[in-house]
Amino acid sequence: MLRLFLVMSVTLILIFGLLLGILAAIGYYVGAPGYLVVLIAILLVLIQWWISPKVIWFTTNMRELKREEYPWLWEIVERLCKTHKLKIPKLALVRTSQPNAFVFGRTPSSATLAVTQGLLNTLTKEEVEAVIAHEIGHIKHKDMIVMTLASAVPVIAYFVARFLIFAPRERERGGAVLVGLLAFFVYFISNFLVLALSRLREYYADRFSGVNTSPRKLANALAKITYGLGLSSETGNEAVRCFYIADPISAKSEIAALSREYEDLQLDELEIRRAMEWEKRNPFMRVMEIFRTHPLTYKRIEALLKLEPEMKKT
Repeated sequence: MLRLFLVMSVTLILIFGLLLGILAAIGYYVGAPGYLVVLIAILLVLIQWWISPKVIWFTTNMRELKREEYPWLWEIVERLCKTHKLKIPKLALVRTSQPNAFVFGRTPSSATLAVTQGLLNTLTKEEVEAVIAHEIGHIKHKDMIVMTLASAVPVIAYFVARFLIFAPRERERGGAVLVGLLAFFVYFISNFLVLALSRLREYYADRFSGVNTSPRKLANALAKITYGLGLSSETGNEAVRCFYIADPISAKSEIAALSREYEDLQLDELEIRRAMEWEKRNPFMRVMEIFRTHPLTYKRIEALLKLEPEMKKT
């Protein structure tokens, strides 16, 4: 846990340190016009933050769940929120056969927790509880705020680069191009740092779930969600894939070679281990992980299994 916290802290310092570097360069080479670009970019980020929950509602095939529907699901959410002194989020049902779940919203107090019909149909209640706890962990850790702030840095860098490389005034052009090139570099690097931060937040949410439910139940749920998706014809909404407990699009492509035997989502220990070994030994997957919002599933399962003996000691 301490290692995760230190890595996350260093990542955040690097992300916002890059932003400060851009602002310092703007002040030195460009001045007021450069700051105007930054203000426009920040305004666009705020607009995106404000409207994104509504966009997710309208672009995802979901509806709000009433309290009389799935009372056992409401009981899980209310119990976890009461334990951690959190406002109970809205519950929504996403009408897709994929087993998955995610939370979204402007702030933790306005969060919506969405579960798919596939999750409720294919996982056991104990596994669903572990998945719900993972999502509550994101709310507890204020991940929607942390990731919104961190994700703003690449957006700001991109706008600075686009505008300043084509500075209209000749006398400012040399400095503006230099700052623009620096901004493109910051855009490139900060994107990778934001993805790394997103992967770290998943480990935190996994740990929260393991401590509050069962590490092995979440491990089983992750295995079913990731290793059992290959035959699904639905790939989900590209715009919200980063919110899911496991990336449905990556899961579909990476486990396609194994998915025939996992079609029914009835995975035994041997099948899970085989899928984990395939993922672990695949060099392409290890390289592609740096472009993903979620860690490789085998790493998450291994971390959860290591948590079990740690919990028994306390």
